[in-house]
Amino acid sequence: MSSDSGLPDRQKAKTFFQYGNDATLKSNLDYAIDMYKQACRLAPDNLSYRQALRGVQRRKFNNDPSKVGMLVGARNQPIRMRARSARSKGNFAHALNVCEDAFTHNPWDIAAAREASEAAEQLGFLMLAEWYIESVQAQAKDADFFRHAARIHERNEHWHKAIASWEQVKKLDPNDESSSRQINALSASATIQRAGLEQSLEKHTRPPAAETKDELAAKLERLKTEQLTPEERWLKETQENPTQVWPYLNLAEQYRNRSQLEAAEKILAQGLKANPKEPMLVQAYADVQITRMKRAIESWTKRIQDRPDDMAARAKLDQLNKLLSDYEIKEFRRRSAASPEDTNLHYQLGLCLARAGLHDEAIGEFQQARSSPTLKVQALYQAGLSFEANNTYKLADRSYSEALKSIEDGDTDNFLSLHYRLGRVAEALGNSDAAEEHYNEVAAKDYSYLDVAQRLRNLN
Repeated sequence: MSSDSGLPDRQKAKTFFQYGNDATLKSNLDYAIDMYKQACRLAPDNLSYRQALRGVQRRKFNNDPSKVGMLVGARNQPIRMRARSARSKGNFAHALNVCEDAFTHNPWDIAAAREASEAAEQLGFLMLAEWYIESVQAQAKDADFFRHAARIHERNEHWHKAIASWEQVKKLDPNDESSSRQINALSASATIQRAGLEQSLEKHTRPPAAETKDELAAKLERLKTEQLTPEERWLKETQENPTQVWPYLNLAEQYRNRSQLEAAEKILAQGLKANPKEPMLVQAYADVQITRMKRAIESWTKRIQDRPDDMAARAKLDQLNKLLSDYEIKEFRRRSAASPEDTNLHYQLGLCLARAGLHDEAIGEFQQARSSPTLKVQALYQAGLSFEANNTYKLADRSYSEALKSIEDGDTDNFLSLHYRLGRVAEALGNSDAAEEHYNEVAAKDYSYLDVAQRLRNLN
């Protein structure tokens, strides 16, 4: 990267943003996130930079909030506290930067979005403050969050959005007596503002220094646009500027959050028609297709549970499972080829291959994934399972043993599963003493773990 030290901050930010765009196209997501963060630090009020950053952060989780780890909340808590501390000291821009670290771990962090929104409000970046709120409101379940949202919308004179937020407060906190009063007051404000603008437009006379008819018309159109819901606004953007990628992605995510997968697929297909082979749209489209197939599999599985003798249903389920397996392997091969340095993609591809019984190929992917400190234990464990499936028990033992050495203190789940698998491998190799030793390690912590009690009895 060339030096930008002599450039003004806005120009530097634009350069970093372009670096981020280039990295995103190459699926180099970590570098893209770093570049977008640099752009946001230099131009903290630029909404496009924030949207691009959040889009790539969410892409790392396949645009699926459920893929965020359960322990991330605890990991983000001290980050949010740092942001709150910076905000309390008046360091609002720094608070925004700190919040972005939390969003890297969880791009749907509601508490971090609230912190960032309040910091942006203090800086006078009201549209940015509103965007932070809207970016996570599909996941929000707290009445106080929507009270804050209503206040931000009101400050932006987005009356209908403010009313919608107070409606959410009423649902979440039926005892809030102020909700109805706020809704009535906002409805009156919206009516007065719209009536005033329309009357000025109709009676246009142009006294000195007054707005022209065209200016009033533009202002009225702006007002109408601002009153749109995020979904309506994104849909409008796809129609007016079909080569913009983010409106399609935002709309698709909104539909997915409401389980409207057909609508998500349709809008992404529309985006791909206008932007063929655009990587983010290609991946989002594939994610929706995979989710749809998994939902269908869940439905047919339930049907078989209710009607075990339905052979046609079993045939359909087998067909869907094969279709999903082939699709996932093809898709993760594509992603891995585009980003060969992404260890998580190698790990995901390994899982797909292992589920399909292609264990030799799966082992190769897991061996590449184990270079990641965060994936090492699970990659070694999965490689061990594939070695076992191929009856190469000595290599399985080696893989499990290496994983066991790498687990952290207190990681009970991996401790139990690895010792159990080592016991099974030792049994397969005819080493009863080693098997008993590993099963005893499991039994000492959890005697009810799987069939370890029965296996110990059998060995004795």
